[in-house]
Amino acid sequence: MASIRLEQVEKVYPNGHVAARDLDLSIDDGELLVLVGPSGSGKSTAMRMIAGLETPTAGRIWIGERDVTGVPPQERDLAMVFQSYALYPHKTVAENLAFGLRMRRLAPAEIAERVRKVSAALDLDELLERKPAQLSGGQRQRVALGRAIVREPNAFLLDEPLSNLDPKLRVRTRAELARLHRRLEATMVYVTHDQEEAMTLGDRVAVMNDARVQQIGPPMELYQRPANIFVAGFMGSPEMNLYRCTAARRDDRALLTSGGFRLEVAAAHLGTDASDAVVAGIRPQDVELTTPDQTDMGAVVELVEALGNDALVHLALGGAGGAIDLRAIVPEDRRPRAGESVGVRMRAERLHFFDVTTGRRIQGSASSV
Repeated sequence: MASIRLEQVEKVYPNGHVAARDLDLSIDDGELLVLVGPSGSGKSTAMRMIAGLETPTAGRIWIGERDVTGVPPQERDLAMVFQSYALYPHKTVAENLAFGLRMRRLAPAEIAERVRKVSAALDLDELLERKPAQLSGGQRQRVALGRAIVREPNAFLLDEPLSNLDPKLRVRTRAELARLHRRLEATMVYVTHDQEEAMTLGDRVAVMNDARVQQIGPPMELYQRPANIFVAGFMGSPEMNLYRCTAARRDDRALLTSGGFRLEVAAAHLGTDASDAVVAGIRPQDVELTTPDQTDMGAVVELVEALGNDALVHLALGGAGGAIDLRAIVPEDRRPRAGESVGVRMRAERLHFFDVTTGRRIQGSASSV
Protein backbone atom coordinates (compact mmCIF):
# COMPACT_ATOMS: atom_id res chain seq x y z
CA MET A 1 0.00 0.00 0.00
CA ALA A 2 0.99 3.64 -0.29
CA SER A 3 0.31 7.06 1.20
CA ILE A 4 -1.56 9.74 -0.79
CA ARG A 5 -0.90 13.48 -0.64
CA LEU A 6 -2.67 16.47 -2.20
CA GLU A 7 -0.78 19.76 -2.15
CA GLN A 8 -2.73 22.99 -2.82
CA VAL A 9 -4.91 21.18 -5.35
CA GLU A 10 -7.56 23.15 -7.21
CA LYS A 11 -10.08 22.35 -9.92
CA VAL A 12 -11.76 25.11 -11.92
CA TYR A 13 -13.85 24.14 -14.95
CA PRO A 14 -13.87 26.20 -18.18
CA ASN A 15 -17.25 27.73 -17.25
CA GLY A 16 -15.66 29.16 -14.09
CA HIS A 17 -17.19 26.66 -11.64
CA VAL A 18 -14.79 25.98 -8.75
CA ALA A 19 -15.06 22.31 -7.73
CA ALA A 20 -12.02 22.19 -5.43
CA ARG A 21 -10.01 24.93 -3.77
CA ASP A 22 -6.75 24.77 -1.78
CA LEU A 23 -7.00 21.06 -1.00
CA ASP A 24 -4.21 19.97 1.33
CA LEU A 25 -4.70 16.35 2.34
CA SER A 26 -2.23 13.78 3.60
CA ILE A 27 -3.48 10.19 3.85
CA ASP A 28 -1.14 7.82 5.64
CA ASP A 29 -0.23 4.37 4.42
CA GLY A 30 -2.94 2.03 5.76
CA GLU A 31 -5.31 4.84 6.80
CA LEU A 32 -9.02 5.03 5.98
CA LEU A 33 -9.87 8.68 5.31
CA VAL A 34 -13.50 9.63 4.74
CA LEU A 35 -14.41 12.65 2.60
CA VAL A 36 -17.89 13.72 3.70
CA GLY A 37 -20.10 16.63 2.73
CA PRO A 38 -23.33 17.58 0.96
CA SER A 39 -23.84 17.25 -2.78
CA GLY A 40 -21.64 19.68 -4.69
CA SER A 41 -19.14 20.09 -1.85
CA GLY A 42 -16.20 18.84 -3.95
CA LYS A 43 -15.61 15.44 -2.34
CA SER A 44 -16.16 13.35 -5.49
CA THR A 45 -14.05 15.77 -7.53
CA ALA A 46 -11.21 15.31 -5.04
CA MET A 47 -11.44 11.53 -5.41
CA ARG A 48 -11.59 11.72 -9.20
CA MET A 49 -8.42 13.84 -9.22
CA ILE A 50 -6.67 11.25 -7.02
CA ALA A 51 -7.80 8.56 -9.47
CA GLY A 52 -6.62 10.56 -12.48
CA LEU A 53 -10.13 10.90 -13.95
CA GLU A 54 -9.92 14.69 -13.53
CA THR A 55 -6.84 16.87 -14.07
CA PRO A 56 -6.16 19.51 -11.38
CA THR A 57 -6.06 23.13 -12.49
CA ALA A 58 -3.29 23.71 -9.94
CA GLY A 59 -1.40 21.79 -7.27
CA ARG A 60 0.29 18.38 -7.07
CA ILE A 61 -0.88 14.85 -6.24
CA TRP A 62 1.48 12.24 -4.82
CA ILE A 63 1.06 8.48 -4.36
CA GLY A 64 3.85 7.32 -2.13
CA GLU A 65 6.96 9.16 -3.29
CA ARG A 66 5.73 9.50 -6.87
CA ASP A 67 4.24 12.68 -8.33
CA VAL A 68 1.25 11.39 -10.33
CA THR A 69 -0.33 14.75 -11.19
CA GLY A 70 -0.03 14.15 -14.94
CA VAL A 71 -0.01 10.34 -14.85
CA PRO A 72 -2.98 8.58 -16.56
CA PRO A 73 -5.38 6.54 -14.36
CA GLN A 74 -4.20 3.12 -15.54
CA GLU A 75 -0.66 3.87 -14.39
CA ARG A 76 -1.55 4.92 -10.83
CA ASP A 77 -2.35 1.39 -9.60
CA LEU A 78 -5.48 2.41 -7.74
CA ALA A 79 -8.67 0.37 -7.40
CA MET A 80 -12.07 2.09 -7.43
CA VAL A 81 -15.38 0.83 -6.05
CA PHE A 82 -18.45 2.70 -7.30
CA GLN A 83 -22.02 3.14 -6.12
CA SER A 84 -23.23 1.34 -9.26
CA TYR A 85 -21.13 -1.85 -8.69
CA ALA A 86 -20.13 -1.81 -12.44
CA LEU A 87 -20.05 -5.61 -12.73
CA TYR A 88 -20.05 -7.42 -16.08
CA PRO A 89 -23.58 -8.89 -16.29
CA HIS A 90 -22.62 -11.74 -18.66
CA LYS A 91 -19.74 -12.96 -16.47
CA THR A 92 -19.91 -15.09 -13.33
CA VAL A 93 -18.68 -13.83 -9.97
CA ALA A 94 -15.44 -15.74 -10.45
CA GLU A 95 -14.97 -14.25 -13.93
CA ASN A 96 -15.69 -10.74 -12.63
CA LEU A 97 -13.09 -11.18 -9.89
CA ALA A 98 -10.49 -12.51 -12.32
CA PHE A 99 -11.12 -10.19 -15.27
CA GLY A 100 -8.72 -7.40 -14.28
CA LEU A 101 -5.97 -9.88 -13.50
CA ARG A 102 -6.38 -11.55 -16.89
CA MET A 103 -6.14 -8.15 -18.59
CA ARG A 104 -2.82 -7.67 -16.80
CA ARG A 105 -1.73 -11.10 -18.11
CA LEU A 106 -0.99 -12.65 -14.75
CA ALA A 107 -0.29 -16.38 -14.68
CA PRO A 108 -3.45 -18.54 -14.41
CA ALA A 109 -2.20 -20.13 -11.18
CA GLU A 110 -1.69 -16.73 -9.54
CA ILE A 111 -5.10 -15.53 -10.72
CA ALA A 112 -6.77 -18.62 -9.24
CA GLU A 113 -4.96 -18.19 -5.92
CA ARG A 114 -5.85 -14.49 -5.60
CA VAL A 115 -9.49 -15.17 -6.45
CA ARG A 116 -9.59 -18.02 -3.91
CA LYS A 117 -8.22 -15.82 -1.11
CA VAL A 118 -10.54 -12.90 -1.82
CA SER A 119 -13.56 -15.17 -2.21
CA ALA A 120 -12.88 -16.73 1.18
CA ALA A 121 -12.30 -13.34 2.85
CA LEU A 122 -15.60 -11.91 1.54
CA ASP A 123 -17.67 -15.09 1.94
CA LEU A 124 -18.24 -15.43 -1.82
CA ASP A 125 -17.34 -19.11 -2.22
CA GLU A 126 -20.94 -20.25 -2.77
CA LEU A 127 -21.60 -17.46 -5.28
CA LEU A 128 -18.67 -17.94 -7.67
CA GLU A 129 -20.73 -19.53 -10.45
CA ARG A 130 -23.60 -17.08 -10.26
CA LYS A 131 -24.05 -14.00 -12.45
CA PRO A 132 -24.78 -10.52 -11.07
CA ALA A 133 -28.52 -10.74 -11.85
CA GLN A 134 -28.73 -13.70 -9.44
CA LEU A 135 -27.19 -11.72 -6.54
CA SER A 136 -28.64 -9.40 -3.93
CA GLY A 137 -27.44 -5.80 -3.66
CA GLY A 138 -25.17 -6.63 -0.75
CA GLN A 139 -23.68 -9.61 -2.60
CA ARG A 140 -23.00 -7.49 -5.67
CA GLN A 141 -21.27 -4.89 -3.54
CA ARG A 142 -19.06 -7.57 -2.00
CA VAL A 143 -18.13 -8.76 -5.50
CA ALA A 144 -17.27 -5.18 -6.49
CA LEU A 145 -15.08 -4.90 -3.38
CA GLY A 146 -13.50 -8.25 -4.16
CA ARG A 147 -12.68 -7.21 -7.70
CA ALA A 148 -10.81 -4.21 -6.28
CA ILE A 149 -9.05 -6.18 -3.53
CA VAL A 150 -7.84 -8.96 -5.83
CA ARG A 151 -5.70 -6.44 -7.74
CA GLU A 152 -3.60 -5.67 -4.63
CA PRO A 153 -3.39 -1.96 -5.60
CA ASN A 154 -1.55 0.96 -4.01
CA ALA A 155 -4.82 2.23 -2.51
CA PHE A 156 -8.60 1.88 -2.70
CA LEU A 157 -10.97 4.68 -3.70
CA LEU A 158 -14.59 4.07 -2.67
CA ASP A 159 -17.21 6.44 -4.08
CA GLU A 160 -20.55 6.16 -2.20
CA PRO A 161 -20.29 2.34 -2.33
CA LEU A 162 -23.23 1.68 0.02
CA SER A 163 -25.75 4.22 -1.29
CA ASN A 164 -27.83 1.66 -3.20
CA LEU A 165 -28.31 -0.65 -0.22
CA ASP A 166 -31.29 -0.68 2.14
CA PRO A 167 -30.61 0.66 5.68
CA LYS A 168 -30.19 -2.74 7.37
CA LEU A 169 -27.84 -4.01 4.67
CA ARG A 170 -25.87 -0.76 4.74
CA VAL A 171 -25.11 -1.23 8.43
CA ARG A 172 -24.03 -4.85 7.90
CA THR A 173 -21.89 -4.06 4.83
CA ARG A 174 -20.35 -1.06 6.60
CA ALA A 175 -19.23 -3.35 9.43
CA GLU A 176 -17.82 -5.83 6.89
CA LEU A 177 -15.90 -3.01 5.20
CA ALA A 178 -14.43 -1.84 8.54
CA ARG A 179 -13.29 -5.38 9.36
CA LEU A 180 -11.84 -5.74 5.87
CA HIS A 181 -9.85 -2.53 6.26
CA ARG A 182 -8.35 -3.74 9.52
CA ARG A 183 -7.46 -7.10 7.98
CA LEU A 184 -5.87 -5.65 4.83
CA GLU A 185 -4.27 -2.64 6.55
CA ALA A 186 -5.07 -0.91 3.27
CA THR A 187 -4.98 2.76 2.33
CA MET A 188 -8.57 3.78 1.59
CA VAL A 189 -10.27 7.01 0.59
CA TYR A 190 -14.03 6.79 1.12
CA VAL A 191 -16.50 9.37 -0.23
CA THR A 192 -19.96 9.70 1.29
CA HIS A 193 -22.64 12.27 2.05
CA ASP A 194 -23.71 10.25 5.11
CA GLN A 195 -22.15 11.62 8.30
CA GLU A 196 -23.06 8.42 10.19
CA GLU A 197 -20.91 6.41 7.77
CA ALA A 198 -18.13 8.94 8.21
CA MET A 199 -18.26 8.73 12.01
CA THR A 200 -18.26 4.92 12.14
CA LEU A 201 -15.77 4.13 9.36
CA GLY A 202 -13.05 6.75 9.23
CA ASP A 203 -9.72 6.79 11.04
CA ARG A 204 -9.99 10.47 10.16
CA VAL A 205 -12.76 12.47 8.52
CA ALA A 206 -12.42 15.46 6.20
CA VAL A 207 -15.62 17.54 6.10
CA MET A 208 -16.01 19.40 2.80
CA ASN A 209 -18.25 22.27 1.78
CA ASP A 210 -18.03 24.94 -0.93
CA ALA A 211 -15.08 23.11 -2.58
CA ARG A 212 -12.91 23.35 0.56
CA VAL A 213 -11.99 21.14 3.49
CA GLN A 214 -13.72 22.73 6.48
CA GLN A 215 -12.10 20.49 9.10
CA ILE A 216 -10.13 17.25 9.21
CA GLY A 217 -9.48 15.02 12.20
CA PRO A 218 -10.64 11.94 14.12
CA PRO A 219 -14.45 11.53 14.06
CA MET A 220 -15.01 12.38 17.74
CA GLU A 221 -12.81 15.48 17.51
CA LEU A 222 -15.09 16.83 14.78
CA TYR A 223 -18.16 15.94 16.84
CA GLN A 224 -16.91 17.39 20.12
CA ARG A 225 -14.99 20.42 18.83
CA PRO A 226 -16.40 21.48 15.44
CA ALA A 227 -14.23 24.15 13.81
CA ASN A 228 -17.13 26.20 12.47
CA ILE A 229 -20.90 26.46 12.21
CA PHE A 230 -21.08 24.27 9.10
CA VAL A 231 -19.25 21.34 10.71
CA ALA A 232 -21.30 21.76 13.89
CA GLY A 233 -24.55 21.48 11.96
CA PHE A 234 -23.40 18.73 9.60
CA MET A 235 -21.74 16.26 11.98
CA GLY A 236 -24.13 14.56 14.37
CA SER A 237 -27.66 13.23 14.07
CA PRO A 238 -29.97 14.87 14.97
CA GLU A 239 -28.07 18.02 14.07
CA MET A 240 -26.91 20.55 16.63
CA ASN A 241 -29.29 23.28 17.79
CA LEU A 242 -27.80 26.63 16.72
CA TYR A 243 -29.01 30.09 17.78
CA ARG A 244 -27.79 33.61 17.07
CA CYS A 245 -27.89 35.27 20.47
CA THR A 246 -27.42 38.69 21.97
CA ALA A 247 -24.73 38.57 24.64
CA ALA A 248 -25.19 41.00 27.54
CA ARG A 249 -21.93 40.93 29.53
CA ARG A 250 -21.66 41.94 33.15
CA ASP A 251 -18.47 41.35 35.07
CA ASP A 252 -17.52 37.72 34.53
CA ARG A 253 -20.98 36.58 33.37
CA ALA A 254 -22.88 36.89 30.09
CA LEU A 255 -26.61 36.52 29.50
CA LEU A 256 -27.44 34.99 26.10
CA THR A 257 -30.91 35.69 24.72
CA SER A 258 -32.66 34.89 21.46
CA GLY A 259 -36.43 34.85 21.60
CA GLY A 260 -37.30 32.11 24.08
CA PHE A 261 -33.63 31.12 24.40
CA ARG A 262 -32.22 32.53 27.64
CA LEU A 263 -29.03 31.26 29.28
CA GLU A 264 -26.36 32.68 31.55
CA VAL A 265 -22.77 31.51 31.05
CA ALA A 266 -19.28 32.49 32.10
CA ALA A 267 -18.12 35.40 29.93
CA ALA A 268 -14.77 33.66 29.42
CA HIS A 269 -16.50 31.04 27.27
CA LEU A 270 -17.34 33.73 24.72
CA GLY A 271 -13.72 34.72 24.21
CA THR A 272 -12.23 38.19 24.55
CA ASP A 273 -14.10 39.75 21.61
CA ALA A 274 -16.33 42.59 22.74
CA SER A 275 -19.04 41.64 20.22
CA ASP A 276 -22.56 41.67 21.62
CA ALA A 277 -23.66 38.78 19.36
CA VAL A 278 -22.64 35.12 19.23
CA VAL A 279 -23.93 31.86 17.78
CA ALA A 280 -24.59 29.34 20.53
CA GLY A 281 -24.94 25.64 19.81
CA ILE A 282 -25.96 22.60 21.82
CA ARG A 283 -26.62 19.03 20.77
CA PRO A 284 -30.08 17.51 21.40
CA GLN A 285 -28.48 14.90 23.67
CA ASP A 286 -27.35 17.71 26.00
CA VAL A 287 -30.80 19.24 26.48
CA GLU A 288 -32.77 18.14 29.56
CA LEU A 289 -36.54 18.54 29.97
CA THR A 290 -37.90 19.42 33.40
CA THR A 291 -41.13 20.74 34.87
CA PRO A 292 -41.79 24.42 34.05
CA ASP A 293 -41.16 25.56 37.64
CA GLN A 294 -37.58 24.19 37.69
CA THR A 295 -36.10 26.62 35.15
CA ASP A 296 -36.78 30.04 33.65
CA MET A 297 -36.55 28.68 30.09
CA GLY A 298 -39.91 27.25 29.01
CA ALA A 299 -41.14 25.52 25.87
CA VAL A 300 -44.13 23.75 24.38
CA VAL A 301 -43.81 20.26 22.88
CA GLU A 302 -44.75 20.35 19.19
CA LEU A 303 -43.83 16.83 18.05
CA VAL A 304 -42.39 13.63 19.54
CA GLU A 305 -40.61 11.04 17.37
CA ALA A 306 -39.99 7.55 18.75
CA LEU A 307 -36.42 6.31 18.24
CA GLY A 308 -36.62 3.07 20.21
CA ASN A 309 -35.00 3.54 23.63
CA ASP A 310 -35.05 7.31 23.12
CA ALA A 311 -37.41 9.90 21.71
CA LEU A 312 -36.65 13.03 19.66
CA VAL A 313 -38.70 15.93 21.00
CA HIS A 314 -39.35 19.04 18.88
CA LEU A 315 -40.01 22.10 21.04
CA ALA A 316 -41.08 25.70 20.56
CA LEU A 317 -39.02 27.82 22.95
CA GLY A 318 -41.01 30.59 24.60
CA GLY A 319 -44.37 28.90 24.06
CA ALA A 320 -46.61 27.63 21.27
CA GLY A 321 -45.88 29.26 17.93
CA GLY A 322 -42.51 30.51 19.18
CA ALA A 323 -39.99 31.36 16.49
CA ILE A 324 -37.19 29.40 18.17
CA ASP A 325 -37.19 25.65 17.56
CA LEU A 326 -35.29 23.27 19.82
CA ARG A 327 -34.62 19.54 19.52
CA ALA A 328 -33.99 17.32 22.53
CA ILE A 329 -33.26 13.61 22.97
CA VAL A 330 -34.94 12.08 26.03
CA PRO A 331 -35.38 8.51 27.31
CA GLU A 332 -38.49 6.84 25.88
CA ASP A 333 -39.99 6.34 29.35
CA ARG A 334 -39.76 10.09 30.01
CA ARG A 335 -41.14 11.35 26.72
CA PRO A 336 -43.63 14.24 27.03
CA ARG A 337 -46.88 14.59 25.09
CA ALA A 338 -47.46 16.96 22.17
CA GLY A 339 -48.89 20.23 23.47
CA GLU A 340 -47.37 19.82 26.94
CA SER A 341 -45.52 22.71 28.56
CA VAL A 342 -42.06 21.82 29.83
CA GLY A 343 -39.00 23.45 31.31
CA VAL A 344 -35.68 23.32 29.44
CA ARG A 345 -32.26 22.97 31.03
CA MET A 346 -29.03 22.89 29.00
CA ARG A 347 -25.70 21.40 30.05
CA ALA A 348 -23.57 24.54 30.09
CA GLU A 349 -20.31 22.55 29.88
CA ARG A 350 -21.49 21.16 26.54
CA LEU A 351 -22.25 24.49 24.86
CA HIS A 352 -20.42 25.52 21.68
CA PHE A 353 -19.91 29.15 20.64
CA PHE A 354 -19.16 30.51 17.17
CA ASP A 355 -18.29 33.91 15.78
CA VAL A 356 -21.28 35.53 14.07
CA THR A 357 -19.23 37.04 11.24
CA THR A 358 -16.74 34.28 10.38
CA GLY A 359 -18.69 31.26 11.64
CA ARG A 360 -15.52 29.97 13.31
CA ARG A 361 -15.44 28.31 16.69
CA ILE A 362 -14.67 30.59 19.63
CA GLN A 363 -11.84 28.87 21.45
CA GLY A 364 -13.31 29.64 24.85
CA SER A 365 -16.22 27.27 24.13
CA ALA A 366 -16.92 25.18 27.20
CA SER A 367 -17.85 21.96 25.41
CA SER A 368 -15.60 19.00 24.90
CA VAL A 369 -15.77 15.77 26.77
